[in-house]
Amino acid sequence: MTTVGELLLSRLHDLGVRHVFGLPGDYNMEFLDQIEAFEGIDWVGSCNELNAAYAADGYARLAGMSAILTTFGPGELSAVNGLAGAMAESVPIVSIVGGPPVRIMDKHTSMHHSLGDGDFDRWVRIGREVTVAQTSLTAENAATEIDRVLCEAWLARRPVYVRLPGDVARQEVAAPRSPLPRPEPVVDAAQLDAFTGVARRLLANASRPALLVGNLAIRYDLGQLVRSVMVDRNWPVATQGMGRGFVDESDPHFVGIYNGGDSADPVRQVIEGADALVCVGTKFFDWDGLFTADLDLSLIIGLNSTSASVAGAMFEGVPPDAALRALYGIAPARTVDWESAVAPAPDLAGALDPASDEPIGQARLWPALAALLRPGDVLLPETGTPSYGVATIQLPPGTDCLQAPLWGSIGYATPAAFGAGVAAPQRRVVLVTGDGSLQLTVQEISRMLATGQHPIIVVLNNGGYTVERAVDGAHQRYNDIDNWRYAQIPSVFARDAPIDAHVVSTEGDLARVFAGLPGRPDRLTIIELLLDTRDMPTGMPRWGQETTALDYQARMAEDPPQLPWGGLPEQTT
Repeated sequence: MTTVGELLLSRLHDLGVRHVFGLPGDYNMEFLDQIEAFEGIDWVGSCNELNAAYAADGYARLAGMSAILTTFGPGELSAVNGLAGAMAESVPIVSIVGGPPVRIMDKHTSMHHSLGDGDFDRWVRIGREVTVAQTSLTAENAATEIDRVLCEAWLARRPVYVRLPGDVARQEVAAPRSPLPRPEPVVDAAQLDAFTGVARRLLANASRPALLVGNLAIRYDLGQLVRSVMVDRNWPVATQGMGRGFVDESDPHFVGIYNGGDSADPVRQVIEGADALVCVGTKFFDWDGLFTADLDLSLIIGLNSTSASVAGAMFEGVPPDAALRALYGIAPARTVDWESAVAPAPDLAGALDPASDEPIGQARLWPALAALLRPGDVLLPETGTPSYGVATIQLPPGTDCLQAPLWGSIGYATPAAFGAGVAAPQRRVVLVTGDGSLQLTVQEISRMLATGQHPIIVVLNNGGYTVERAVDGAHQRYNDIDNWRYAQIPSVFARDAPIDAHVVSTEGDLARVFAGLPGRPDRLTIIELLLDTRDMPTGMPRWGQETTALDYQARMAEDPPQLPWGGLPEQTT
């Protein structure tokens, strides 16, 4: 025999979860006691529930799956924003909510953390909007429901919701006879055959085929299958912004980042000039070229989580790994050459001039950051200025780039960096955030220090919300924020931990700081860069103009978009 709480923990452990993020609350402390007693899973407290959700997101992107624990009502609602981001970006998080005892809920008792109306399912209904499966555990249903929702999270690579009432966690149930295997998607053989036949006809006369890779290729670990098509069939590949880090950007088959009309010309020529384009786990939305992508749907093979499409025709029950294996067998070898838009590898010795007194600007900053990065780093660029700056540089091999541009909730990157540090303590974490974003979730730096993490934190201090200034507020006061002393913040969070703190305003200052950084710092390092409020990285001003036109005038490009407004066809979850 075991208990419901221990059963849940053992199944999470089977799927690779080794830490649970969250905060204690009076409804979840029985289960929290079980976590602390459970061999193989550690409790990792966060400063608030939103940060816990973001940290779990960063953790899951490296570890495969994560879990958070909150309490009924205020706790779980504070985490909803993070779960919504994970839903949008396809990140499997198991959200465990400590709920009131079953007998209390059955009697519709007026309890704290509720609206006092006896409706205890109100927050479950909210959770249903940002998760793919939900359950409220009892001793009677625990054995089947735990496996059901965890398998849904793994297969869909999206969050799930588990309510664990306070009187259920320690109720006894039968222990499982075997570990929970990671579920494999069901392949519909007939649909796979039909997909292969239609795809073969599209590829038969293709001389300029190409690959476009999105974030689902990372989530479903499709690297080796994609590489086989790239190398053995000599196909060029581009990634979307959310797919950064999937492909070795020094590989000659990599041509750059594709985001519709804002892409570099060589990337557009390869992707938009393809006579057969295989889109592997892509997601088109307004910020990455949905309305400016000059793509012909009749030439696209799309691979999604549980389905595939050819020229808009859907084939259900064809997961991406099965589809890629089939495509490898029928893919023609490409003999037509292509150009690349990949930035040259940075000069590691002289990216910056140590003697320069010139103010540091965006044009010099991003090549310098590229020179700082090392193979195997975990890079987290916050949405806004950092994500646009990182889009201009080449990533070293083996770099994981964790960013959330689709959900676009600023403040994500700092707690996600903490979660990444928990998931991969042996790797160097480089966080690049803006001053506005940092003010939302800065508390999680204290958790980095408390757990002995040594990230490099680069704070771009340009006096406010530059990403919003690019849209419609270049001079408006509402985009200005309080000017904190960012480099001093870590010393407030930890009385005794060693910290390296720097304030940089010139190119020479930055050159000396970067030159003094070891491969893996032995302490947390924070670098505050003082930047001109009007200086923006390449691409951001144009994006701001396009977003202004779209957000406030609903004005599109002169020609109607080639893609459907909903993006490529995919199965609706």
